[in-house]
Amino acid sequence: MLLLLTSASLALSLAGVLAFVSRNSDLPPYTLLTGAGLGLALLICICEILRLRRITRAHALAMEGTNDGMWEWDPLSKELRVGRRLLSILGYADNFLVDTHRWLKLVHPDDRAGYNEAVSSHLKGETPHFYHEYRVRAADGAYRWLAARGVAQRDGRGVGRLMAGSITDITERRADEARIRYLAHHDALTGLPNRTQLMDQVPRLIARATGRGTMLGVLFVDLDRFKTINDAMGHSVGDILLKGVARRIAEALRPLDQVYRQGGDEFIAVLPEIAGAGDAGHVAERILEAITRPMREAGLELHTTATIGIALFPGDGGDTETLLRNADTAMYAAKARGGASCHFFSEQMNERLQRRVSLEAALRNAIATGELELHYQPQVNVSDGRVVGAEALLRWHHDGRFIPPDHFIPVAEETGMIHAIGNWVLDTAIAQAARWHAECASPPRIAINLSPRQFWHSGLARGILQRLNAHQLPPDSIELEVTESVLIQPEGPAIGELRTLRQHGLHLALDDFGTGYSSLSYLRNLPVNRLKIDKSFIFPLAGSHSENPEDAAAIVRAIIAMAHSLSLSVVAEGVETAGHLHALQRMGCNLYQGYLLSPALPAGQFAETFLRPA
Repeated sequence: MLLLLTSASLALSLAGVLAFVSRNSDLPPYTLLTGAGLGLALLICICEILRLRRITRAHALAMEGTNDGMWEWDPLSKELRVGRRLLSILGYADNFLVDTHRWLKLVHPDDRAGYNEAVSSHLKGETPHFYHEYRVRAADGAYRWLAARGVAQRDGRGVGRLMAGSITDITERRADEARIRYLAHHDALTGLPNRTQLMDQVPRLIARATGRGTMLGVLFVDLDRFKTINDAMGHSVGDILLKGVARRIAEALRPLDQVYRQGGDEFIAVLPEIAGAGDAGHVAERILEAITRPMREAGLELHTTATIGIALFPGDGGDTETLLRNADTAMYAAKARGGASCHFFSEQMNERLQRRVSLEAALRNAIATGELELHYQPQVNVSDGRVVGAEALLRWHHDGRFIPPDHFIPVAEETGMIHAIGNWVLDTAIAQAARWHAECASPPRIAINLSPRQFWHSGLARGILQRLNAHQLPPDSIELEVTESVLIQPEGPAIGELRTLRQHGLHLALDDFGTGYSSLSYLRNLPVNRLKIDKSFIFPLAGSHSENPEDAAAIVRAIIAMAHSLSLSVVAEGVETAGHLHALQRMGCNLYQGYLLSPALPAGQFAETFLRPA
């Protein structure tokens, strides 16, 4: 419609000029030219007015129709004009924003200086355009985050005469960013500051403690047997427990202290401005007491304990990593003593840890470097002295010395290396048994020890049977020794694997009987052929290790009688004297092994000493 009106106006104006010229053709030429010029000027004015009207209307429509709030502002008169969309964003029905002063009253007090600086910088030509994010009070009294952008129109001297632009509501974006920042520095489950915030804040606390000459305590808190709760009751219950523990630790701290969630069931408490170890110890005791109290959450009564390691600045470390590592070391030292306690770090712990790390690193290469070997200790018939078996015992020769098995076997089990080492032992012992079976007149049955952790990987029985088949070795040439720890989970895979091996003809022995989880009901269901009495019960029999050897004799006699009633044979370990042997003969023990006859020997030496060629 506007276009049609514009065309009609131009046509009428042009027609008027032509009519004027035709009616006054007898006038002087300059008069005609003047009239024509005025007519053209009128036409140009009309066209410009129409163009400006279109631009103004388009601008008004843009201010009304855009999703952003449009604005324009006169820096000299301070007059402000805003579109209805901006008013709608803020929830205002009427436009009362007639000038800058009205607008600034809505800007958050903390943001006004930054807003004014951004506007001023652009008007001075210091920035190519104006952009600023700030908070503005809405009609409901809440503050909304707005992003304002614009540009100034300048005169020939570069002075800003007009600024115009748009405003976008970024409240949701700002809220999302705040949540992301929060989650980056807080644990999502407990709401506690996380490790990221810990590593950011502790250096500042160390610097402050250094400046003030005070101490700083770092407590490494680890829940005891948390995995058992997760496995038995589910992760949802475990999460409930973790939230409750987090709350109780926070309540047990002093106002200056802060607790962080390290991850899993581990928490770190940082204690600034402590006077000494006593302060840290008191806080640790309060934390232990708070965690130990029964926890009633979501209709459940939950019980747990914790172990705490304590490191102090500056004595136990001058930086965050060292303090955390030493507190962790102290915590593991407390765990080794049974847990549910707190322990301060000492340099001796660090030395033990370094030895442990070195031992672990060397053990990882022991197979590849040929440092592992098997020695064989004879198992002897008590009644006639014949060597009928040999226990394969693992030896590690490293740096010119033999490292005792009780030093490196626990490391192998904790690190998972026991699987590779256990496979090497099976390969080596079964191959040796096959050679003796082919070369000797009366080859001994070889006893091989299995770690309970070897049962964690499926297929143990299948792998052993495959090795026997590959060497064409009769299954009854091998005896497998397991400890009583397999009884911890009698319903687990270990019992099924043992039954499979027993069904295929291998012999099974229960090692170190009487020192662990002995249970007659479990023993009755285990597919074992033999019990091995631990040497701790044999030593006192000769009277040199006990004031009353009769008590020790009564225990050994009862074990032998029980085993025989279950049709099991018995091997006594640690037989070192003739007195030990005589006592076992009187009790009816079947086999013995120990230094009385021989220590464990390398395969070649064992064969030369105890075996006859075929």
